[in-house]
Amino acid sequence: MKVNLAIPALLTVLSSLAAGQRSVIEPGRGYYTAGEFKKAVAHFQLALKTVPDNAESYYWMGMSYQRLADIALPFGGRYSAKARVCLTRAVELAPARLDYRDELFEFLLDPAGSSRSALRQAEGILQATSEADPGYAHMRERFDSENKANASAEARLGRLFLAVPQVAYRIAELPATAISNRREARPGKVAIRSLGGF
Repeated sequence: MKVNLAIPALLTVLSSLAAGQRSVIEPGRGYYTAGEFKKAVAHFQLALKTVPDNAESYYWMGMSYQRLADIALPFGGRYSAKARVCLTRAVELAPARLDYRDELFEFLLDPAGSSRSALRQAEGILQATSEADPGYAHMRERFDSENKANASAEARLGRLFLAVPQVAYRIAELPATAISNRREARPGKVAIRSLGGF
């Protein structure tokens, strides 16, 4: 008789935990839907402090970072890296979620941010996918197409041209203290400039 009472109590606790997780995630999804991606990221970070290792929070945070990277293109490298980490973590935590896997795979093959390491990770996902999987043929075709495009001379040149503004942006982001510290390290040049020199 006690076992029969324990099962409904356990189901009640589990359903309340699931409802609690949904209530933590829903406001962040609302921010995402409204296009307020930075607020969405902040919300999902708080949600992960409440419920660590929640695949859905990682997924939506990765999606939010991905949109921030799209907006900041060609300077979205930092957001792209965070999106990749979050989407990868979501797939690790919920390997049965094919939608998470497919989103990560497509993200890794995005021409604007694909790199050799992203292509290698996408190849790993493809190799881990069974040929009987309904999405396998599309994934194989997409991977082969992107791999071929990335091998061309134009793609290599395009990556070079995209790298130049990204480096310039990183330099511009350096805090003023780092720049003044560099000037103090070279006192001779600063003194010449202050005297009207080059």
